[in-house]
Amino acid sequence: MSSTQKELTQERAEELVRLMTDGLVNIVDTTGEFLMPIADGTIVDTKGWGGWEWTHGIALTALYHHSAINPSSPSAQYSLKTALDWFESQYKITKGKGAPKNINTMSPFYSLSSFLVNGQVQDERWVAWCDEWAEWIMNDLPKTREGGFQHITYLDVNHNQLWDDTLMMTVLPLAQIGILLNRPHYIEEAKYQFLLHINYLMDAPSGLWFHGWEFTPDAPGSGGNNFAKALWARGNCWITVAIPLFIEFMGDRLPPSDPIRRQLESAFRRQVDKLVECQDQKSGLWHTLLVDPSSYLETSATAGFAAGMLAGIRLGLLDRKTYLPSAMKALYGVMDHIDPSGEVSQVSFGTGMGHNLEFYVQIPITSMPYGQALAMLALVEWERLQGAGEPNGH
Repeated sequence: MSSTQKELTQERAEELVRLMTDGLVNIVDTTGEFLMPIADGTIVDTKGWGGWEWTHGIALTALYHHSAINPSSPSAQYSLKTALDWFESQYKITKGKGAPKNINTMSPFYSLSSFLVNGQVQDERWVAWCDEWAEWIMNDLPKTREGGFQHITYLDVNHNQLWDDTLMMTVLPLAQIGILLNRPHYIEEAKYQFLLHINYLMDAPSGLWFHGWEFTPDAPGSGGNNFAKALWARGNCWITVAIPLFIEFMGDRLPPSDPIRRQLESAFRRQVDKLVECQDQKSGLWHTLLVDPSSYLETSATAGFAAGMLAGIRLGLLDRKTYLPSAMKALYGVMDHIDPSGEVSQVSFGTGMGHNLEFYVQIPITSMPYGQALAMLALVEWERLQGAGEPNGH
């Protein structure tokens, strides 16, 4: 029986979160196809649970948010332990040094700083790590023109490039560490990065977001470009997730009257309005190129859209009656792709910047940690919308 024919209950949501957590930590790259060799000879496992990449950071984000619904419950404690075991393992593997620093490897620090802010863990090693990495972002991360966070990765410095996933992978962790360490200048920098990325990545006519922007000051007659002008689904989902997350944990630091918050809310609503318009009505999923119905339907982005929309409804950023049907159609569509082992199917692999639209259509499909994580996050946001637990806020 299709999950769309079943009523979703909190018990079923918790069962699926546990199933996907187990699937998450047991995903294995059996062929080596998704290992990433980098220049210094290191091999990064982007698929399995033993690596350190943005894929793991998003998984840790989901585990944190699940652990915070009802922190004393056995299921929350399991999520907390799964996340902290990953940090302990990485601390041991790297002898306390951590991974090479870049935009993507910063992503685990949203969850770690959140655990510390909320008192779920107290450990000076983790505070020191948060301090070290945030200072690197502020002082040593290469910046684009106008001070944007250049999307440096393991493989490329991506000179003068802004990517939409930077907000999720680096800006959210920086802001949360600003709260943890009482460094308001981190928070102000995070606000600026949101505004700068809106300026260059949001497509004004549609409200959707381009995957990237490149400043080209040396090109005659050109100030820059949006590469393939790809309105790529998963790139967009980071925005749908990041804006309500940022507004929520900022709390009174970003009140409703604040002009930056108003700008964020406007960008969020405009994007969601277009998403509702281009959702596939039969499956509830979105196409990997949002406005190209010939491109394949993709699960991880759909889960991110569902999570962000449900959070937006819960926070009062979106009207419940208007947007809940689309969010639930998406959530049930994702549930249809959770197999009995807890792996989420129909997930596109991680990718760099594409220079033509065909590039995105050809991205391979495989189960990945962020597929599990975004589906978990969508279920967690559904639980919170039902009133499960008390939100751990600031």
